[in-house]
Amino acid sequence: MRKLILIAQETVEARKRVLMTLEPLYEEGYYLFSCSSGEDVFKKIPLGTPSLIIIDLILPETNGFEILNRLKSNPRTENIPVMILVSPTQGIFKLMSIGFNSTMFVSRPTSSGKLLDLVKKCVESSK
Repeated sequence: MRKLILIAQETVEARKRVLMTLEPLYEEGYYLFSCSSGEDVFKKIPLGTPSLIIIDLILPETNGFEILNRLKSNPRTENIPVMILVSPTQGIFKLMSIGFNSTMFVSRPTSSGKLLDLVKKCVESSK
């Protein structure tokens, strides 16, 4: 069975970088879906329960905090691991995200190898 990872980042460039970094996961049976907005995350969840959702806090329509709140307040999605991947200027939000029960907080730039390892760690911790 294939595993699903949703990636919601503010810019097209950020989404492309994350997709390219996680490309080796295709060989391990993962599907990677890019989301252009917070609402797009919720539209893609019915495709299958994600193994991980990677979000930015600044997103169109529904911001990262709203996504976390909706995910964690719904019994069907509350156990989905969420990695917050943000630009360094958003680092102040790390403390705020702890209250929303995110799985991991990562500031960009992060090396490709480190991000891939952190994603694997998030997915493994949810099993």
